[in-house]
Amino acid sequence: MIGILILNSIIIVIAVVTYSPGLLGWYPNDPSVFKAGMSILTGIFLLALFIYGNKRLLSNEKPVITDDMRDLSQVRRILNAYRGGDRFGSMAQTVLDQLDRLDRSMHRLQGEIDRRFEKNSMSNDKYSAIVNEANLCLTDNLINTARKIQFFDEDEYKRLADHTNDNIPDDIQQKQLELYRQNEDAIQNVITTNEKLILQLDTLAVELGNPGENDDSLLEEIKQLTQEVKYYK
Repeated sequence: MIGILILNSIIIVIAVVTYSPGLLGWYPNDPSVFKAGMSILTGIFLLALFIYGNKRLLSNEKPVITDDMRDLSQVRRILNAYRGGDRFGSMAQTVLDQLDRLDRSMHRLQGEIDRRFEKNSMSNDKYSAIVNEANLCLTDNLINTARKIQFFDEDEYKRLADHTNDNIPDDIQQKQLELYRQNEDAIQNVITTNEKLILQLDTLAVELGNPGENDDSLLEEIKQLTQEVKYYK
């Protein structure tokens, strides 16, 4: 956003200098062929700079996850903006994959619950409540993980990783680099916990398809993992 403001301010200044009577005062109908031609060329240049420059800056501007964001399409758009990074892009891609897999898992599992237990029955309500809580916790966890990914800056990390070759005190940059690594470790822990819970949801869906299976112990594991997911919020 700052880059866009700077670019547009420069365009305005050039336009004022070029066309103001008290300054250059160039106009297309100026008697001087040179001034008339330069005024037209300058106008074309400024228009092209405005369109191309703003488009380029906007394409590089990464969206931000706000505290109240619940729109998963927006979260996906944000993660897509980060997944091309050399160092941290794979994490963004993993979170995107988990979002998609969670959605598929929930559809399969809810279908199996409804097939196994009569709708509005106590068993259906019990399973659905526990599974839906797990889904909500996982979704919140994935959104929070995406928020953590916004901490990463690929260019900044590359500079810090090569900090011995600049004039900034090494101890300061080492602490900054450590912040990156701590955040990276925290995200990896969350991803691992998410993966365990998604696996358990898939396992429950499979076991519900086998008549006679006792699924209460697996349901209890899902409840415990859900609490673990809440810990990472």
